[in-house]
Amino acid sequence: MSLGINPLTFPRSQTKYDENVFKKPPAEYRGAPLWCWNTRLQEDRLLRQIDQLAEMGMGGFHIHSRIGLDTPYMGPEFMDLVKACVNRARERKMLACLYDEDRWPSGAAGGLVTKGHPEFKAQHLLVTPWEYGKAPTGPAKIGGANGKASRSEQGTLITRFEITLRDSKLESYRRVPDGEPSTHSTWYVYVEPNPPSEWYNGDTYIDTFNPKAIERFIETTHEVYHSKLASDFGTVVPCIFTDEPQFAHKTILLKGSDQHDIFMPWSLDMDDTFTSQYGSSLIDKLPELVWDSAVDDTRHNTTRYHYHDHICERFVTSFMDTVAKWCRHRGIALIGHMMKEPTLLSQTQALGEAMRCYRNLDMPGIDMLSDLMEYNTAKQASSVARKNGAKGIMSEIYGVTNWTFDFAGHMAAGNWQAALGVVFRVHHLSWVSMAGEAKRDYPAAIGYQSPWYKEYPYIEDYFARVGVSLTRGKARTRVAVIHPIESYWLCFGPMQTSGQEQAFRDQAFEDLTTWLLHGLIDFDFISESLFPEQTPLDTIVSGAPLQVGHCAYDVIILPYLRTIRSSTLERLQKFTACRGTVIVAGSAPSLVDAQLPTGIPHIPSSKKIEWSSFAVISALEEWRDVRVTSTDDGIRHPKFLYQLRIDEQDQHLFICNTDKKRWYPTSVEVRGEWDVTILDALKGDTWQIARLIENGWTSFKWYFEPCASVLALLTPVSGIQQNTTTLKPQAVLRGNLKTVDIVTLKSIELSEPNVLVLDYPEYQVNDGPWENREEILRVENIVRRRFHLPQKLEAFRQPWSVPLDSRQRQVSLKLRFEVNSQTDVPSPKLALENAETTKIRVNGEDIPSKVAGWWVDEDIRTVVLPSLKKGRNIIELEYDFHVLTNIERVYLLGDFEVDIRGTSCTLLPADLSRVEFGNWSIQGYPFYAGNVTYNCEITPSFAGEYFLQVPRFAGPVVTVDLEGKRIGTIALQPRIVDVGALEKGMYKVSITCYGNRENSFGTLHLPDGCTKWFAPNAWRSEHDWWMEGYNVKPMGILQRPQLKTKGKEISFVNRNPEKLWLI
Repeated sequence: MSLGINPLTFPRSQTKYDENVFKKPPAEYRGAPLWCWNTRLQEDRLLRQIDQLAEMGMGGFHIHSRIGLDTPYMGPEFMDLVKACVNRARERKMLACLYDEDRWPSGAAGGLVTKGHPEFKAQHLLVTPWEYGKAPTGPAKIGGANGKASRSEQGTLITRFEITLRDSKLESYRRVPDGEPSTHSTWYVYVEPNPPSEWYNGDTYIDTFNPKAIERFIETTHEVYHSKLASDFGTVVPCIFTDEPQFAHKTILLKGSDQHDIFMPWSLDMDDTFTSQYGSSLIDKLPELVWDSAVDDTRHNTTRYHYHDHICERFVTSFMDTVAKWCRHRGIALIGHMMKEPTLLSQTQALGEAMRCYRNLDMPGIDMLSDLMEYNTAKQASSVARKNGAKGIMSEIYGVTNWTFDFAGHMAAGNWQAALGVVFRVHHLSWVSMAGEAKRDYPAAIGYQSPWYKEYPYIEDYFARVGVSLTRGKARTRVAVIHPIESYWLCFGPMQTSGQEQAFRDQAFEDLTTWLLHGLIDFDFISESLFPEQTPLDTIVSGAPLQVGHCAYDVIILPYLRTIRSSTLERLQKFTACRGTVIVAGSAPSLVDAQLPTGIPHIPSSKKIEWSSFAVISALEEWRDVRVTSTDDGIRHPKFLYQLRIDEQDQHLFICNTDKKRWYPTSVEVRGEWDVTILDALKGDTWQIARLIENGWTSFKWYFEPCASVLALLTPVSGIQQNTTTLKPQAVLRGNLKTVDIVTLKSIELSEPNVLVLDYPEYQVNDGPWENREEILRVENIVRRRFHLPQKLEAFRQPWSVPLDSRQRQVSLKLRFEVNSQTDVPSPKLALENAETTKIRVNGEDIPSKVAGWWVDEDIRTVVLPSLKKGRNIIELEYDFHVLTNIERVYLLGDFEVDIRGTSCTLLPADLSRVEFGNWSIQGYPFYAGNVTYNCEITPSFAGEYFLQVPRFAGPVVTVDLEGKRIGTIALQPRIVDVGALEKGMYKVSITCYGNRENSFGTLHLPDGCTKWFAPNAWRSEHDWWMEGYNVKPMGILQRPQLKTKGKEISFVNRNPEKLWLI
């Protein structure tokens, strides 16, 4: 790392392209996961995990306080450990990134900001038909895990309104004077804080409109980091991550006639600043925000527009700009993402406008969870980054995907995000510990607890190499779209009267982005609030693109706008007068600054087109730079994304296939005349590919497998152009290989002992009777309810905030597990948490809690048990239960097989010789969570070049060794490795299918198809989201591997090529 230059500005991208950097990318191009500090921290353990992250190919880490932290947050011990980790990062040439909150959302510092400062608590307006003390449901007793408002009845009445509706719309309203009695038409307006929340350790979120509250946040967090790490800011410590800052979420009525609470974000001086800006009180006009007008919506439009704009500007100025200013003064980059960025509805509710929030982020970011593909989220962030001159954006990636998410999923998610500008990958999550609720903290664990972690360089090296190219120069975007958020504000009213327009505008927002991106027309959004500063009027000149910050556009699209800012209109009018192109897609805006203008807003020479994919893409053909056409059917399939970057005279092109099932043989065309060098990001190789130049376009053939990509360096053609060339083509394996032999399985090896999950105990509370078998997390819930202890669920207090005198034993809890076995099991081990303090008894014999080691996670320790006898065995555990006690599944480890019948399991004699290719979960290993190596033989019958295919497997990734030497990794289709040249004879091949932890630690009692949101409560499900038995997932090499050589398969049964990818 160069001294004084922040590595996240990618200084190497400013120098001449270096192939060695591509082959072995340094730390700044690699991911830096959210590294969850979620237990009582120990320095040696932390340093060991940094080494493990480096072993995975990571470039660094974000120190992230998370659920379970039991070291006082931001205290001296915590900061000493931070310093030690920064020092280790420096030694390893890694990045030690900071995170600005205890859990999330950013701002509260785990309750430290509001401690002793009640004036800094978040405020909201409660607009309600019920005065305090008369609401049917009463006040909320506990707040939630975000900034959402809830009725607390801890505030002050500021006014009342008499409301008159006609057909559920607002006909009239008036403020009710003090002393006048209320009627059935009276609505009350209170200013109040949220109730206290366990999520904020007994306090609330902060008032993000209050600059003094933000200064207190900086004092308790940023300044503490700076006092310890100042000399490393901007180098080893390149950035600080801010996560989901927000304000109280705006709510709306379903029907105008509904009697429901409505919440609006607020601060005690909000009406003063609104009045100062607009000349009238917002409080006087509050009903216009709640109901649509039955008379004339002109004033409603203006009131709503001013309200949403003012709230957003107050929030951004107070929180985002204040923190950014501090960071720039201290030389550290501010990165992160906002709350609820994806849709017009969601960002209106929690932010006002997402793009405005990014204006002072050094690297805007996104949060992509559950393997969603939110193009607009990425496009909003990258549009601001490009205009600010940043190289790209960051992504909090892979969260809430569960243990079963495989390497192909990692590749697919990373590819589309790279195409849309992501250059800094922040993996969600890497845990320090799996103790207690931490193991349910939105898995999977991208760390040492996953048995595939040493194979992760396959993924990380690939994306680091892609990043080397996609941080060079600047993106080639010729099209811009005026962001439609401000038109949406006007219809943010009751769903009954505004819901259809809301749905239309959000669908149009999504549609246009999809049409453009999959039509291979890259574009950026323009935020109307940022536009004037980014484009001074005197920069708009004749015959030149429209300069917006660091970007320049040939054509601007107005997408079904209802209102347009006068400042935007003025710039676009001048742009068309200077021979620029403006396209009005759908209806033109009828309002200016949300008001009826004296004349129709008009942009001379603008082009009007209908609202359709065909019309939009056809209108933009003149500005196209890339085409991808199927050579099978001549169709430009809407499955590809790309990014093209201009790097002085060269260009870098990245294209990915977003289809996870279908493959495409294609012709890739790029505007201009280029020599094409393929940059193989998986292997680090480079080679020139044959290309054809015609009519000012360069084309080359490329076969896109599902989830696959191509990365190419385009250099200007030199000398006499030769269209016929002997340059190397892409090696296409699908359809060009024939099977010559099957693989013979000789033996099986396990990387870990087999597992029996113990999670259905009988239980005894204190000296009461033994109670019937119940699932173990339900037992904990029952005990907590019975003794009035807080439930874990998804929002509970951090251990670091719980004093020692509150941790005393409150209940004695005994668990009794029955283990039936058809064989003697010599010296099994019991894997459990808090082994040292848990009393263990086996078949009536007390067992010393002597720790023999650990399994999966260092906090899940093993104790050697006496041999289990054939027949019925009883394992009893006794806990001293208090507020922080974790009652978790227990695991029996040993040499046995497991047979499941409903909720009962029986141990069988182990015999690995009976395990075949296929699902190991139904071959005696239902809960097994490690890796399985299939030791095989191949016997080529002639000398030649061979390939090995593993047609189907269930696991994150497969590796293949030939005679003890690694020859390939299989994660992507067509799941083939090049074995190389072999002589006739017999060869030993070891094929390892890597496991995950789903069948031991996953949602074993959640039926398939319930949800893709694998949050903590998915493990505590009930009703139709609950099954008594075990929902174990298939694992293993599901189909016998095949030895292949070049040639064509002979088929006797026709396949339907149109539906082959649906298999």
